[in-house]
Amino acid sequence: MQSEFTENNSNLRLAINSILNDSTDEQKADFLIAINESENSSEIVAELASIIKNRASLSRISNVSDIVGTGGDSKNTINVSTASALVVSSLGVRIAKHGNFGATSNKGSADFLRFLGYNFEMDQASLERRVTETSFAFILAPRFNDSFAKFAMARKMIAVKTAFNYLGPLTNPADPDILMLGVTNHKISNLYVNYMLLNGKRGCVLYSEDGMDEISPYSRTNITFIRDNESTKEIISPDEIFGERIGIEQISRVDPGESFRLTMDGLAGHNNNAARFIALNAGLSLLINGRVNNVSEGYRNALEAINSGLVHEHLQKVLEVASFA
Repeated sequence: MQSEFTENNSNLRLAINSILNDSTDEQKADFLIAINESENSSEIVAELASIIKNRASLSRISNVSDIVGTGGDSKNTINVSTASALVVSSLGVRIAKHGNFGATSNKGSADFLRFLGYNFEMDQASLERRVTETSFAFILAPRFNDSFAKFAMARKMIAVKTAFNYLGPLTNPADPDILMLGVTNHKISNLYVNYMLLNGKRGCVLYSEDGMDEISPYSRTNITFIRDNESTKEIISPDEIFGERIGIEQISRVDPGESFRLTMDGLAGHNNNAARFIALNAGLSLLINGRVNNVSEGYRNALEAINSGLVHEHLQKVLEVASFA
């Protein structure tokens, strides 16, 4: 099977569709192993992501962005990608956030939004209405795409990481043009950078030297910017942004409820360390969306939006509009 889709690119889409449409769990497992062994993994991941998005019950909307991480960094930090998405949407950046419930804990982006009472039910019209009225919509991955479920048994059978571990951030059915992708190491970063270049996306891929899939408030973060089918690299340090480093104990909680409450305290400006961590990541999103000239300026604008109460008011509107499916 490996040569069927790795040595002849013209057969790639046909092979993937065949696997998705009519195959046993054993064949799916063989397929996943072949991807791992292929030298063309970036092309295969790009094609898989495209096919999975096309099979979703929701479809592309124009002029949207996403902030999403691979997860699995085991840092127990607050829900900073979701919180950052809420901050930048309060400033007018159109966000179609893609996410799921936590795989190894109950602290995923969907867990946090369920804690807030967010209504996940929607169709294409309500997705577009939410983005139009509040610049924010959350797309619950398994509710609108069943392709991942078809591979659940095959993934258990081989019990190793495969392309499906990295497809989540790339399969947003809204198909954002601007992506802020957080990963845990340089190897995954290279995979995502290649994906963005192959698909004409713009934005950035980042990983922190401490293994966090966000901009770290206590370690240097490596960022690859992608624009006009070219990539450039930059390293930023929290010292350069707010003059010090914030210890991980200040922004992490093991208990999901405590984590969610700390995230909310950050969004409301009631906890300065959490607020600064959120604003730091929101600042990068503002930069790649062309709203500011650098991360420091984005950080200041995001923190002002938090401390002024703008973000808290915006969150209430997001929840209200989402209550009408």
